[in-house]
Amino acid sequence: MAIIAWVISVVFLLMTLLPLVHSDYWVFRIFEYPRFQKMIIGLACLLALVVLKPHVEGAFIFLFSTVAACVIFLSIKIFPYTPFSKREVLERASKKDADVRILTANVLQTNSQYEKLLQQVREMNPDIIFLVETDEKWATAVNGLKDDYPFTIQKPLDNTYGLLFFSRLPLRNSSILFRVDPEVPSIETEAQLPCGQWIKIYGLHPKPPVPGESLYATAKDKELMKVAFEVKAQTKPCVVMGDLNDVAWSHVTKLFRKVSGLLDPRRGRGFYSTFSAESRLMRFPLDYLFCSSHFGLVSMRRMPHNGSDHFPMFIHLCYDSSLVQKQEEPVADQQEVKEAHQKAAEKTPAE
Repeated sequence: MAIIAWVISVVFLLMTLLPLVHSDYWVFRIFEYPRFQKMIIGLACLLALVVLKPHVEGAFIFLFSTVAACVIFLSIKIFPYTPFSKREVLERASKKDADVRILTANVLQTNSQYEKLLQQVREMNPDIIFLVETDEKWATAVNGLKDDYPFTIQKPLDNTYGLLFFSRLPLRNSSILFRVDPEVPSIETEAQLPCGQWIKIYGLHPKPPVPGESLYATAKDKELMKVAFEVKAQTKPCVVMGDLNDVAWSHVTKLFRKVSGLLDPRRGRGFYSTFSAESRLMRFPLDYLFCSSHFGLVSMRRMPHNGSDHFPMFIHLCYDSSLVQKQEEPVADQQEVKEAHQKAAEKTPAE
């Protein structure tokens, strides 16, 4: 049993240390996702090492200390996304003319339980709906939304990267862009709140760094960094949303936040893990909404399972320009800006 505890502890160390190598190859990136799960495994390893303490004293002390250090490291990384941390986006009461209610969902292209998604739309009554992994079947199934959401942007595709965007708020300057990969579209638009304020919205769904999709995270990182710099140059209030295929505590997501200056409503409130809806043990926060400091949070909810492998997210924001002076935006240092520029300019296999 002691040998098993040693082997599992060594595997745990490898899983924890691999992501510290800032490589785009999927093996180094995929282990960033289960940091909470790895922390639990690490705690179990510590307990097993104490109970099954081997005779090799020096080796035991080294292994135990290293595992303990990794558990502390993982705890620090995920702590900002627990209710014990400071909330990054302040709470605000709803103001009808300044509110924007958003429902975003990766519907799973092969999922045919369309009515479950439509029922969630009726229940939450969002102002904006952003759906990814939508093909022509999905576009047809939810076409009735146009009755209540007359402003639309649609790019259904059968490659799991189709997008559907519905809004009851007026839109302008809407575009479907292929920033990095000719097979992966994104959305850029401006929506007008009832108070008259225009807000900038980006809808994204980059490829994940997993075999079968992309062996490298280069394209995903490049798209995120390009959007981060675009947001930084914006003067309007901004929202970035979608299935970003990256976890909240990853190096790249942290870099995206710092370069863009956007806030994450999850920080200080919880993980709100959205994938996988089919596994209770392996769930990560992959579906996001980041906002500029012009917004406060009225409410946020992870919606129930609707047949997809992702849970939908509903977020109710309130525009309040006075919050810009009250909410601290993340800031990138010179080295981080340099790294972000390098990622934004890096060549990808699709180019």
